[in-house]
Amino acid sequence: MKKLLFTLSFLLTVGLFAQQAQAQTRTGFGIRGALNFANLNDTDADFDSRTGLMLGLYANYHISNSPIFIQPEVLYTQKGFESGNTTVQLDYIEIPVLAKFAFITEGNLTPYVYAGPSIGFNINSEVDGDVEIEDLEIIEEFGSDVDIEDQFNSTEFSVVVGGGLDFGNFDLGARYGAGLTEIFDGGGSAKNGVFSITVGIGI
Repeated sequence: MKKLLFTLSFLLTVGLFAQQAQAQTRTGFGIRGALNFANLNDTDADFDSRTGLMLGLYANYHISNSPIFIQPEVLYTQKGFESGNTTVQLDYIEIPVLAKFAFITEGNLTPYVYAGPSIGFNINSEVDGDVEIEDLEIIEEFGSDVDIEDQFNSTEFSVVVGGGLDFGNFDLGARYGAGLTEIFDGGGSAKNGVFSITVGIGI
């Protein structure tokens, strides 16, 4: 039921986001996709990265007489980590609001950088394999492919920084999302960290 409510909320948010983008003056609106390389920060434990995907919508609102844009996004993003043969899967609906600075050039290529806050809502927490997370101050045995949602916080705050290159209706870039809040509920200081290679297609 909880996952269904999150899914319905996501679809509603996407609908409102698209409607608002159409109603206002804008300089960009499109689809964002990415390849994620996720791991944990602020922990002494040594884990491997989880490779995942990111997919969602974005809009660019130009601030008049400036090279600055406000870029809100609504994304489904896969985070987590790996330990041996075990993969911890943490999936979020994430809403970043980014300030984007575009470097004006004479050609069709426009470099840009951006940064801003983001809020994420955990919609899926699973572990594939048997794992004991002692290094994160949580001593708990999980079975194979079980829902471990109660072990993780449902909301995450983070900061996103990145940059890239616009060319026509396409853009290619890279970003890093650093978690500001702990992912575990009641123990440990571990936070999400995700490096993403992004592609955008304007509509």
